[in-house]
Amino acid sequence: MYEYEECAEISLLALRRAIAELEGKKAPPVKSAPKRDGPVDMSELGETSLLEGVSNNVSFCLRDGIGPEFITVDVSDEGDLISSFFIPCEVDDDRSMVETVSPHLKFRGAHLLRYKYEENPGEKIPPGWDFDILLPLRKLSLSGVRQLATVIAETIRRPPEPMGPVVAQELCHGAPESLIGSEESDWLEVKSQGYNLDIFRDRIELAQDVSRFANSEGGGLLVVGYRTKKTRHGEVISKFTPEKEALVRANRYRSIIDARVFPPVDGLRVRASQQEGGWVLSILVPPQAEENKPFLVHGAIVDGKMEGAFISVVRRRGEASIPITGPAIHSMLAAGRGLLRGGFHQR
Repeated sequence: MYEYEECAEISLLALRRAIAELEGKKAPPVKSAPKRDGPVDMSELGETSLLEGVSNNVSFCLRDGIGPEFITVDVSDEGDLISSFFIPCEVDDDRSMVETVSPHLKFRGAHLLRYKYEENPGEKIPPGWDFDILLPLRKLSLSGVRQLATVIAETIRRPPEPMGPVVAQELCHGAPESLIGSEESDWLEVKSQGYNLDIFRDRIELAQDVSRFANSEGGGLLVVGYRTKKTRHGEVISKFTPEKEALVRANRYRSIIDARVFPPVDGLRVRASQQEGGWVLSILVPPQAEENKPFLVHGAIVDGKMEGAFISVVRRRGEASIPITGPAIHSMLAAGRGLLRGGFHQR
């Protein structure tokens, strides 16, 4: 048994060679990963773990709450690298389990070989799910295997909730592949590239994107790190494209928003996290009190020119953004004055 920290960044190809050497044999040639699209056929999954009874495998102590605190990895006779891990969990619906874990496996190029719910896995071990996963040799390091096991653990333990800005923000940092296939909407907007906050135009664009959600009825979520494609139903998230850390620094994003959007957005949450291949950033805008609207942006782009002294006001409707008209702004201000007068009369 090895401590995880000792070998976290070992590639799976190197790990495969090392395991073969421990077993005193030459690693078979690397095969292409099988193509398996669509849902898993449960009738094809094995009943018994492929690593059961194997003595020359390598186990890694994790101590990160997956429990029991190990991931076992071994090379099959066919040359495949297989990982086995157990996740304590009270949910035992196997059909929903396949639907739940498949997106995470597909995202990383892994495949489900076996899963089984163990009601009595052993002394002092709670019930849970035992998995055998076929690993992609060319894509992951050992840390990637740990991340896969952790994401699966977090996902199957999460109570079912309807998708919305709060849930989507948690998924984008805990299991970013979960958003693939989602449509952009009145509460969700994604961008494949971060804003260049050294440029005035991008600072204004960021502030306007946030104020659109603040001026809407239900708020929304802005995410940097995904690409979309057009379909007949609208823009659909098609790929996870993490950014460079320099383009998604949460503190700088928040300072720009605070400086450019008035009044301050209540409950604003700006998060950045490191994922496989880069960083993802999200900006959660909760629903705002009507008396604080409209939210204004200090600065505007007029006829292609940047005007720092101007004020811009925008709101979001579906996937499109529309400006708030002069009469609408006037009516809001008039309504506010009316409320003030009413308040003074009551005194």
